Amino acid sequence: LKCLAVQYFMYIQRSKYIILSAQETCSACLKPVYPMERMAADKLVFHKTCFCCKHCKKKLSLQGYAPLYGEFYCVFHYQQLFKRKGNYDEGFGRQQHKDRWLQRNDTNII
Repeated sequence: LKCLAVQYFMYIQRSKYIILSAQETCSACLKPVYPMERMAADKLVFHKTCFCCKHCKKKLSLQGYAPLYGEFYCVFHYQQLFKRKGNYDEGFGRQQHKDRWLQRNDTNII
């Protein structure tokens, strides 16, 4: 269960309130993220140290990353992996959509 920054108010004696904050969790390590170490990319929350390239594990910045299928890459490796096979599926270790479509149709022919 992922908590978003929500504030709860608890009544304590004669009009005094205490603010309790629900913690956000890092999408990479699933540990709590505190405001000073928080960063968000593609609607996901990370620790600054957990936002890394999937290929080389280099720390990423918000100005220099490329997302693909919910994973994040440095621009260099994103381009390198694309050039290796010439498409975004095979270069990143996935089966091409056209091949999956052909396999599905082959099993339905019988």
